[in-house]
Amino acid sequence: MKKQGLLHQFDSAREGALRVLLAVEREGAYANLALQKLTRSRHLNAAEMALLTELVYGSLRYRYTLDWIINQFSRIPVERMNYIIRNIIRLGVYQILFLERVPAAAACNEAVSLAKKWKLENLAGFVNALLRNITRHREEIQYPPLREAPVLHISVKYSHPMWLVERWLKRFGVEETIALCKTNNESPPLVLRCNTLKASPEKLRKTLEEEKISVQPSSLIPEGVRVSHLTFLPELTSFREGLFVVQDESSMLASLILNPLPGSFVIDACSGPGGKTTHLAQIMRNKGKIFAFDVHEHRLKLVRETCHRLGISILETRLLDARVLPEELRGKADYLLADVPCSGLGVIRRRPDLRWRVQAEQLPGHHQEQLAILEGVHKCLKKGGILLYSTCSTEPEENLQAITRFLTDHPNFEPEDITSSIPFPLVYREDRATARDGYLQLLPHRHGTDGFFLACLKKLREE
Repeated sequence: MKKQGLLHQFDSAREGALRVLLAVEREGAYANLALQKLTRSRHLNAAEMALLTELVYGSLRYRYTLDWIINQFSRIPVERMNYIIRNIIRLGVYQILFLERVPAAAACNEAVSLAKKWKLENLAGFVNALLRNITRHREEIQYPPLREAPVLHISVKYSHPMWLVERWLKRFGVEETIALCKTNNESPPLVLRCNTLKASPEKLRKTLEEEKISVQPSSLIPEGVRVSHLTFLPELTSFREGLFVVQDESSMLASLILNPLPGSFVIDACSGPGGKTTHLAQIMRNKGKIFAFDVHEHRLKLVRETCHRLGISILETRLLDARVLPEELRGKADYLLADVPCSGLGVIRRRPDLRWRVQAEQLPGHHQEQLAILEGVHKCLKKGGILLYSTCSTEPEENLQAITRFLTDHPNFEPEDITSSIPFPLVYREDRATARDGYLQLLPHRHGTDGFFLACLKKLREE
């Protein structure tokens, strides 16, 4: 099958979901990008798109759980099944066990129809018998015992890779690890950042309500708005007029902590696709100068497009590697944002396929790349300048360990107390302590945000 073919020509939400799952498994596609491609290639109504998205993300979130259950009832192990049949069955089991609004009989019948449509009539009976057997005996499904095998139990029941569960158990203990895994399996809220250059949060909420969007203010970020039942964004007048961008509260917090003054010179070292960059411009009231760097031109294009839509004029993009910034920028910046590449393990509730992509052995490589970026960009700060380091990761190698190593190598920097910069109460004693030490680790089950790390440093003197 041609690579392009998987994301074209489908007749239903279930077939569209199957095509995305096959593209993820066979082509290494990212589920969120594949879904966007489907949206562009065929205009679905809101109900169809909602079901398609639910089936894709749900099946990916619970893939390990689904495979464990299937293997309890199937004479053929999941890994030995035809790859199309394997994903048809996963979709069927997900609907039977996790979607109450879908009748089990409908899930079985649709799975059989998919098998036949994909010219696998000889396996349709196997699909039907297996799904109906699971339906009849769903109460008999067994999981590994928590007490005797905590890593395996949590990994199987809450569908996370064992290496990650093992790490979290050592750091958080059983109860918190289960809470984190459960939260990662929930559909995250959709959060918008009001473009305060054009509207107030109150005006944005009123405008969205007029567009039939259910809204409520963020309890964490003043310019944040949480929404539900959002339709295709380009169809909204409020989107086209640049009244908002989509951005999680944890990501907004990075710009709020850096808090550049109007008229400042700011460098965003890894700027694409532009959420934090444009937020910095808002905070500066579109006065001053921002240099936005990235190593990918397509990401810089997104930055420029967003700036145009939001009415931002102080930003200049440059195709540059943050590890080797030009000497002409040495000691020039008042503020520096280093939102560095990372594993993305803090956003796996939004991108569930990431949990199966990332491997433990990749973390040291991220750590070294992050240190190299810090080594390249810190020279651009002037004396007294502020550096904000951030990642969308939960893991220490990419977060505190990277900052600790940087501070050891560069004693001319010191952590800044960020307690007063955080616009919401720090409930956890640990958070209050780390904020005084200049950093904060946000976790989905604790804070209701994406997993995110932020560290704020001040340059005391030249080296």
